[in-house]
Amino acid sequence: MDIVIRRANNNDIKTLNIFLTCLIRDEKKYDSNINDNIIVNYYYETIIDKENNYLLVAEVNNNIVGYLYGYIENNGDVCIKKVSVIDALFVMEEYRSNGIANRLIDEFKKISKDNDVRYIEIKACNGNEKAISLYNRCGFKDIKRIMQVDLNE
Repeated sequence: MDIVIRRANNNDIKTLNIFLTCLIRDEKKYDSNINDNIIVNYYYETIIDKENNYLLVAEVNNNIVGYLYGYIENNGDVCIKKVSVIDALFVMEEYRSNGIANRLIDEFKKISKDNDVRYIEIKACNGNEKAISLYNRCGFKDIKRIMQVDLNE
């Protein structure tokens, strides 16, 4: 399988918004607070051209089959070293287990390193063992925890 990783352009935005909708809906399995009816119509249009934002797409036979959205965080004087964040990572189900997510992450690692970034962060829902396993294989380690309280309990 010939996989091409490249920067997204404005022609890719509609597909990326559809993929973001799929990604969010998939997370419903792990987060009951996600709206079943979410449809992302206009998100990546607002960020594609912003400095320090990176939208990468994975193509197979000239068709986008996955993407990664990440950015270099501006922490002002809070952090000693720069941090990047992978905000979204999605590969169409029929293309999973082909190394596409790894390739997207590797490309974002290169971009981050070229920008003097020291660390990359990513969030994963508890219970999403496939994603957590992928991130562990790519070198990510647990260093923070997000906690939540249900005020109706």
